[in-house]
Amino acid sequence: MLDFHKAVSDYRFLMERGYPEKASLKLIGDRYRLSKIRRNCLFRGVVDSETALDRKRKIVPLKKAEASTVGVDWYNTLITVESYLKGCPLFIADDGIVRDSAGIHGSYRESKVTEKAVNEVIKHLINLKPNRLDIFIDSPVSYSGVMGEKIRSKLKNTITGKYSVQIVPSADYPLKRYKGIVASSDSVILDSAVTIIDLPRYVLEYCFNYIPPAVENLNLP
Repeated sequence: MLDFHKAVSDYRFLMERGYPEKASLKLIGDRYRLSKIRRNCLFRGVVDSETALDRKRKIVPLKKAEASTVGVDWYNTLITVESYLKGCPLFIADDGIVRDSAGIHGSYRESKVTEKAVNEVIKHLINLKPNRLDIFIDSPVSYSGVMGEKIRSKLKNTITGKYSVQIVPSADYPLKRYKGIVASSDSVILDSAVTIIDLPRYVLEYCFNYIPPAVENLNLP
C-alpha cells in the first residue's frame, strides 16, 4: 500500500504539471511495478487540481434531482454498483466521484449480481422523483436491447415523472449536450456537464451503508 500511495503522489505531481496521461501512467506504473488494477485506479482516480475543482463545483445534492431533468449513463452507473457487489475495489477520485477499478465497460457481460444491481439503481432513481428521467444505454454492449426492455418494464407504473430509455451508439454524445442533471463518472461527460449527481455513491451509501475510500487510501492486492 505504501508504494501505491507513493505512486499516486508521483502521478498527481505529473498531472499538476500537464504531462501526458498515458506516458505518465506508463512511467509511474513501470517504476512501481503496478498491476493493471492499480494502474486503472491511477488513471481513473487522479486528475489535476483545476479539473478536480471544476468537476466538484458541478456536483449537486441529490434533492436537486427532485422535479428536475436527469440523464443517466446507464452502464457506467450499473458497472460501478456491480463492481461493489462482486467485491472489486471502489474509490473516490480526486474530483469527488466514485469510480470502480475494473475498467470493463467495452467487455461488459451480465453476471449473477446484475439483477440486484439493476433493481437497486432503478429503485433509487425512482426515489429521486425527477420530473423527467432519460436513461442512455450503449448499443455496442451485448444484449443492450434486452437490458432496455428490462428497465422499461421496471419503470412502468412505478415512476411519477416522464421517462425515456434510449439505446444509443454511445451515451457520451447525448449526455455531453444534456441540459439537465447528469449521472455519470465518465470524464468526457463530466467536463461538458452543467450539473452532476453521483448516483452510484447514493446507491452504495443508502443501500449498502458503504462509502469508498479516497484513491490514495486504497488497500489493493
